Amino acid sequence: MKLLKYVLSVIILVLVSCSKKDDNTNSPMVTETFYKGMDLSFQSELEDYNVPYKDANGNAVELLDFVKSKGTNLIRLKLWHTPQDGQNSLEDVKSYAQRIKTKEMNFLLDFHYSDFWADPGTQTPPAAWQNLEIEDLKAAIYNYTKNVVQQLKAQNTLPEIIQIGNETDSGFLWDYGKVWNEFNDNWVNYADLVTEAIRAVREVDTEGKVKIMLHHSSVENSIYFFNELQTYNLDFDIIGLSYYPQFQTKDLDVVASKLNTLATTFDKEILMVEVAYPFTLQWNDNLTNYIGSINQTIPEFAPTPQGQKAYLEWLINTIKNIPNNKGIGFCYWAPDWVAFNGNETTSTNGTSWENQCVFDFNLKALPILDAFNTN
Repeated sequence: MKLLKYVLSVIILVLVSCSKKDDNTNSPMVTETFYKGMDLSFQSELEDYNVPYKDANGNAVELLDFVKSKGTNLIRLKLWHTPQDGQNSLEDVKSYAQRIKTKEMNFLLDFHYSDFWADPGTQTPPAAWQNLEIEDLKAAIYNYTKNVVQQLKAQNTLPEIIQIGNETDSGFLWDYGKVWNEFNDNWVNYADLVTEAIRAVREVDTEGKVKIMLHHSSVENSIYFFNELQTYNLDFDIIGLSYYPQFQTKDLDVVASKLNTLATTFDKEILMVEVAYPFTLQWNDNLTNYIGSINQTIPEFAPTPQGQKAYLEWLINTIKNIPNNKGIGFCYWAPDWVAFNGNETTSTNGTSWENQCVFDFNLKALPILDAFNTN
């Protein structure tokens, strides 16, 4: 009888262990970490300006050390193919990735598959890939992706998460993979291109450590997108979403409902990979901010330091309550993209984001950072 109980216990342990993996035996394990992330893609440039970030008491801090001490455990970096100004290049990413790993933090790589910003309204292929035939483009995306991941693996900075395209609501690599307006029947091209990128990652990641994420810019409109992709059985692990209330619903119940529907419909983990909220409606330079009106904010959260913190606390709670433990965290976008010395920042034109950062106009840490310490 004791032997039978022992055998049964072993079988149960094996079944529990296996249940933590996807059907693909090389797929990563179910995420146990709750990601509290920041997109610090501006840092390699901002550091050239010696931006004097401070803690809440006004003491100078080194940014990466400081945000880690506040609870941040994931850093996201965007990658452009051949940027004209050299920013967000592979060399940039490799250098900062080494610092992320040295701090024992998780790393999320955001492939834009463009030489500049890619988003729902702009998905311009790299200049090197324009005018290719579709089969040649598939080879290009495979070879490029594989080379990037190989180089990161070689320096022991393999990302925990790799994002295939940035806010690809309308597809990517237009018009090859465009799935918008007159290209609504073009889903097969988008799926084929994504498949080549994923194949490249999986071939390098022989130990199944990397999770693949697809990214949509809208919580409320993403169900249609992932429904369309069901046919193609894409090998990905995470649904990545942006939530900016100035562009989306301000109804908190709608946000929670859509997240829950995504989790129960598609059986994927969910990462709120771009979020932000203002601590003021004022500005600290000569540029108009993305949020400058009370009508762009959520009624429950005033655009104040405490309101900004309360927004993030609500978001964390909402993510943690997604069914079946599918909510795995968030990533705050550009928390460091401050204006300083009036209008001097990454360029002489200032920043349109300074009132959504986690540092105030005196570059002192805001209360929102305390929300990152949540377990």
